[in-house]
Amino acid sequence: MTKKILYALSVLLAGAAAYYSFANKAKLEGEISLFEETRDKKDSVERTEDKTSKTLAETAAELEKADVRNAELIADMENMKSRETSMNKSKEEAQVKIDEAEARLANFAKVKAEIDEQLKGVNVPWAQIPAEIKRQQEVRKKRGDDLDLLNEHIAKLTKDVADKRASNTRESDRLSKIRTKIARNAKVGAITSVNSTWGFVIVNLGTNNSNVTPQSKLLVTRNGRLLGRLTPNSVEASQTVCDLNARDINPGVRIQPGDQVTLADSSSGQ
Repeated sequence: MTKKILYALSVLLAGAAAYYSFANKAKLEGEISLFEETRDKKDSVERTEDKTSKTLAETAAELEKADVRNAELIADMENMKSRETSMNKSKEEAQVKIDEAEARLANFAKVKAEIDEQLKGVNVPWAQIPAEIKRQQEVRKKRGDDLDLLNEHIAKLTKDVADKRASNTRESDRLSKIRTKIARNAKVGAITSVNSTWGFVIVNLGTNNSNVTPQSKLLVTRNGRLLGRLTPNSVEASQTVCDLNARDINPGVRIQPGDQVTLADSSSGQ
């Protein structure tokens, strides 16, 4: 009986063990399946993440390139705007030059019309006008050169005449001075005072009216007769004090006021 019970228990335990083993196997297989599924999902997510990271990196690179290109496009646009502004300015300047050229052409046309009017009756074709103008300019230049040469001659002659006049003036002044000196040399004075006690006489000839100097010799005459010689002692402006030396006076002669006095040497004082 006991053996049967033990056997039954053994069978029961074996069945329970088999049941639990089967249940654990199923559970383990489920966990393994879940693990594998989770691992596959993880691998898939990691692959997706890697792909997404790569895509993000590529997108970031493309965005960076796009930013660079955008900056280049903006710079190109600014350059184009600048060139457009410059071209507009150049266009305006060109238009101003065109307007000026048209104004000059209009002025040339007006001048040509005036020249045509002035050239009426002149048998010179338009094609020959430049050559004719050049010829006239050469003629004018030659005449101008001749005029300049003539003016030079006139200037030289004028200078020569001025020099001659200046020379004549100087010569006239010199002759006038010579005449004055000669006249002053020929000046006839007179004794105005005689002092026999102190031995001097006073003559009315001085530096203002004669060429008397301290080195001069004076001749004393009376009625054309030579009485003697006097030696100046003190020459003043209007009179001269002379020494009265007996050896210079002719014997028997007495000098008196009123006796005439002249310079003995006509070159004195020159």
